[in-house]
Amino acid sequence: MTPRAMVATALLLGAFVAAAGAYGLLYCLSRLWGRPRLKTWSRLSYGALCAITATVVVYTPLYFGWKVMIAVSCAIYLMIPPVTWRYLTRLHRREKISDGPGLTRHANRDMLGLSRRS
Repeated sequence: MTPRAMVATALLLGAFVAAAGAYGLLYCLSRLWGRPRLKTWSRLSYGALCAITATVVVYTPLYFGWKVMIAVSCAIYLMIPPVTWRYLTRLHRREKISDGPGLTRHANRDMLGLSRRS
């Protein structure tokens, strides 16, 4: 691998991680706040992740095994935010039931301004 190809590959892999993070963050924010625009942006982030994955697989001089791992990671990243959201929803649903009806608000969420305003 030439130095130029290494830098290009590193930049693409950095963009891969950033797109994956953006997808996860925007997915969770769209579920938390219920805003359709955020859902659209999360889908666009995942589309960018797929485009970056295709670029890495086709144009970089990485070995075949690494390319397979990146492609599989891209497919798995699609499932991580919904599965995590479902798990946390169930976990906090049980927490609300056991705590009683008066303790459903979370102080940390209010402090960060993340609670839904009605």
